[in-house]
Amino acid sequence: MSRYISPVLYILLMLVGCVAFVAIAGVRVGFIEPSTAFSMLRKTVYAALVLTVLTIASLAVCRKECNPSGRRFFILVGIISFIYSMMWVAVYMQKSKLPDLYDITTDFTTPPSFININYVRKASEHSLSYNPEWAEVQQKYYPNVKPLVVDADFKQVYIETLTLARDSGWDIVSQYPSAGVIEATARTPLFGLRNDVVLRLVRREGMVRVDMRSCSRTGKSDHGENAERIKHFLSDLNARLNPAPMGVSYRN
Repeated sequence: MSRYISPVLYILLMLVGCVAFVAIAGVRVGFIEPSTAFSMLRKTVYAALVLTVLTIASLAVCRKECNPSGRRFFILVGIISFIYSMMWVAVYMQKSKLPDLYDITTDFTTPPSFININYVRKASEHSLSYNPEWAEVQQKYYPNVKPLVVDADFKQVYIETLTLARDSGWDIVSQYPSAGVIEATARTPLFGLRNDVVLRLVRREGMVRVDMRSCSRTGKSDHGENAERIKHFLSDLNARLNPAPMGVSYRN
């Protein structure tokens, strides 16, 4: 019986993998909507859990007739399907604790304004108008998102900021050196979802303040992506402008 069950389990495992690949690749390429892809991935998690149970049941039924290689196959399929499903469950449990927030800024009073990004967004995507009610939510969940203030030449800070944005793989949409503004589009690591970024540099009391705003184009929640992007970018920019002595790191 194991020789009939094994191909079925193998085909089911391949189907789960193919659907997951199509969902992720489809969003990155742009022919599948994110909501559709998330629904597909959710179903692959359910399918993987069912496959895990089926594998355990098959191993129990065929335990007497299975040779060592057959048992190893059942165990391997069960482990792969279980790890796959638990991986996504863990991600969901972690992200589900985050708020429905997709627009993060370092300045709540006068958030950096998008200029040219308005013309590359679709009408169906989020508005770029900042809602002041988001400030309280952001302060609660992302209290470490703060502007960067450095004692450095304004031109140097602008050049380093622009260089770091390019080195980060972002698509530069516009740059206004005299106004200290840079607009760019970043993409999330897995799905490649587009998040728009604006950086604003201002001179203040002999220092240079760098404010940053990062906003997703779709979805109720960015699952913390924008906040992490701002924190990492400003931390890296600070490290470039203020190189730490050997053995010292700015990140905790």
